[in-house]
Amino acid sequence: METCFVPGSREECIAESDVRALIQILSKVAAMDGSHEVKKRVVMEDLAKLVSADYWVWALAADVKPDSPAVYTSFNTGGFGEEQMARWIDALNHPDSWEMSKPIAREIVQNWVQVTRVIDDYDPDGTFTRSDGAKLWQAADIGFPLVCYRPVSNNCVSSIGLYRKFDRPGFTRREAKLVHILLTEVSWLHEEGWPWESALKVPRLSKRCQTALTFLLEGRPRKQIAHDMGISIHTLNDYVKQIYETYEVHSQAELLNRFLVGDGGDIPKLATEAGQSPLKGAPETI
Repeated sequence: METCFVPGSREECIAESDVRALIQILSKVAAMDGSHEVKKRVVMEDLAKLVSADYWVWALAADVKPDSPAVYTSFNTGGFGEEQMARWIDALNHPDSWEMSKPIAREIVQNWVQVTRVIDDYDPDGTFTRSDGAKLWQAADIGFPLVCYRPVSNNCVSSIGLYRKFDRPGFTRREAKLVHILLTEVSWLHEEGWPWESALKVPRLSKRCQTALTFLLEGRPRKQIAHDMGISIHTLNDYVKQIYETYEVHSQAELLNRFLVGDGGDIPKLATEAGQSPLKGAPETI
């Protein structure tokens, strides 16, 4: 048995077994104890298995605009090697990667709805796959992502990326449907647990400081961070100093606490509390 959510080719249909798998994941998360971070990890690990992804990321994009690159923070990740993470961040920050994602950014800002896309949707003529930026993805052995973005509070976007090794086939629209359906049904996880006040300060940092911040928040020692970023420990210390000054902390432990716990001003008044919907209508179908 197959169910087509919209008319289309056979590859866009999902099977009864897929529906059962989605229900199992949702039931598992609804019944389990644990923090939002634990639940997000369970959702992503099970979803990665369902669509055969090798790596995944769940992050918050702060201060999203259609005419400037997104600034990501508060990463939850799975599957990446330590040096691979640094290469992935470099690939993500390359200008070609931003050009590729511009149409999606415009769509989100204009419509303020959840969108889920595969490479054929955001690069239909293969321009990005032939670009210099694509070479960075290949060097990191990370293929082009299946992405899902859901607008949340404070002009931020809950951002999910699923990836395969570079030489594997790309994701299909059927797999995108599975991702879209599941991530629509865990809407509370998109809103929960983000360090709003801290996240909104990230755009003040340079790109290299943002990379260093990501690694600090993963708890990595400075020597390892410097190695992964290909910089001297002296340069890294300068970045760390700027980060600590921005967040008014004096240690990596304090920095971690700021992002995990907040500083008392991290809980915004949600749009729903003001009588407004955080999304314009129902989440967009893919």
